[in-house]
Amino acid sequence: MRTRSIALAGVLLLGAAIGALGQAAPGFGSGDVALTYHWVRSNTQPGDCGCFDLNGGGISVAWYFRPRWAGVVEVGGEYAGSGPSTRNSLTLISYLAGARYLVPQPWRPGPHTPQIFAQVLLGAAHSGGGIAGAADETMAFATRMGGGIDVPVSSRFAIRLAQIDYDLTKFVNSTNDHQNNLLLAAGIVFHWSREK
Repeated sequence: MRTRSIALAGVLLLGAAIGALGQAAPGFGSGDVALTYHWVRSNTQPGDCGCFDLNGGGISVAWYFRPRWAGVVEVGGEYAGSGPSTRNSLTLISYLAGARYLVPQPWRPGPHTPQIFAQVLLGAAHSGGGIAGAADETMAFATRMGGGIDVPVSSRFAIRLAQIDYDLTKFVNSTNDHQNNLLLAAGIVFHWSREK
């Protein structure tokens, strides 16, 4: 775990140095709120997949403290009504916070220029339902690492066209207490700025 923490800190510092050299981006005090639909491909335990789908949504708030860097807080919830073999339900609620980096745009700037972002969020998740097994009604470490693309439709609104995250949870599962999930999201984003 210590090695992972050092590696994560190194990646964030490297990203900060690259970001300082980047193009203009949202100013200090700017931010956004996003409402997104979530589809998660999850697994009960390693080996034989035992994979199943969850559907839900989330709300995230980002505040830009550097031209390309934002602090992000996200709350999300996903639900599966019928899991593999047991046909039990599962509800996952996550509480995450972390950093977002706006990737310099490779295309010409304009009012509808897409904005690519990468982010790392850390926190906890709560599980409930029969699929959770020994982890039912417990909290565990959770992290999401990935990114997405927002397409502006006006000065205040954008469409989160796609977001793809590696969604790791550490619930007890009688094998390795480790779940590798894939999260796909899309939704709407509202931007605000103290300068407007």
